[in-house]
Amino acid sequence: MLAGFVLLLTSMVGLALQADPPSDDASSHRTTKLTPLMRLKLEKSKAILEGLTLEDFDQIASNARSLKLLSTESGWNVIQTREYAEQSRDFQRATDLIAEAAEEQDIHRATMGYVAMTVHCVECHSYMRKHRNELIELPRE
Repeated sequence: MLAGFVLLLTSMVGLALQADPPSDDASSHRTTKLTPLMRLKLEKSKAILEGLTLEDFDQIASNARSLKLLSTESGWNVIQTREYAEQSRDFQRATDLIAEAAEEQDIHRATMGYVAMTVHCVECHSYMRKHRNELIELPRE
């Protein structure tokens, strides 16, 4: 059942990417705009998914803990709004859930934590894109 869920999740992401394929220019522009911190976040997220599919609990836990540490880096906190702070806390709670579940060798709970973490990532990035212009104009204190 878990394998089916992971396959479904992967298929949905693949279909979403195929639904509106980016042009070559847009794709390369997005790739070059990724910060080293974001690249590392993506690598750790992928490593958690790999650990889930292989039921490698050490890999799951260590990468979840690494993601939580990354979320405390100064480069992570790009804006200072209540919504962004809440998004970061939700993300951190999800990484804690993944690590705890992996330590308990509960693959189903770790997977649900991964799904929650992914949802938080998407919601936060959507928030950032939606409010990009007004967030850029926020006065820095």
